[in-house]
Amino acid sequence: MSASILTPARIQALAKFPHLQHTWHFIAAATLSVCNEPGEIPQLYTHVLNSIAPNAVAAATTPSSTEEAPISERLHVTQQFREALLKAAALAGLPRTINSLTQLKNVTPVELRETRVLRPVHAPPPVAGGPAEVGADFFSKVYGKITKRVLGQLSTAYPDLGWYTIDHVYDPLLSFTGVLSAKETSLVVIACLIPQDVNPQLKGHLKGALNNGATPEEVGSARDMAILISEWCGIKWKNPVAKL
Repeated sequence: MSASILTPARIQALAKFPHLQHTWHFIAAATLSVCNEPGEIPQLYTHVLNSIAPNAVAAATTPSSTEEAPISERLHVTQQFREALLKAAALAGLPRTINSLTQLKNVTPVELRETRVLRPVHAPPPVAGGPAEVGADFFSKVYGKITKRVLGQLSTAYPDLGWYTIDHVYDPLLSFTGVLSAKETSLVVIACLIPQDVNPQLKGHLKGALNNGATPEEVGSARDMAILISEWCGIKWKNPVAKL
């Protein structure tokens, strides 16, 4: 059995990353998922939940608990983990997200597990022949002045690629801000792209995070954290990782 990647010292180092005091945990979780290390996520989640309420995850199968922290605070953190891992599916594929969310569920206290779909399931269909409005708006916010050029490149590569990107990635998944804000989503996207050595996409999303309200310092810290975690996981890059 291999040694754990996330030692207590490493978790503490992640928690102290500057400019990411309220986002470091789910950014780290998304990075680990993309690095195909789902087994590291439970102890990360346990650490964060216990920092809110000591011993909160002592009995994940017990329907009631005695921790003092309000359930709303613990539920919010748990939802952030789930949402970041779900959104990572858009960047690194569904299988890794399935494995990561399953690992997370196994250590999630019963009262913090989700039993409903958070996204609107009866939303009206998009206009025939056109992209879904919410997804298109989010895409435009990320890419700003170069939106038409980027979408044109996707559609030129394969017309269905542009349609799929807007209607099936941005609209139902990335543009949903019911748990993570647009800014937080952008930081998760950056973290997911870094282990994959895809600089063309990373460059666009580094700037896109600024368009979604992140500061240069937040973007830089999210980038640095994802690089550090990726290195712990044994990731190597063919090219230097893009930066702002």
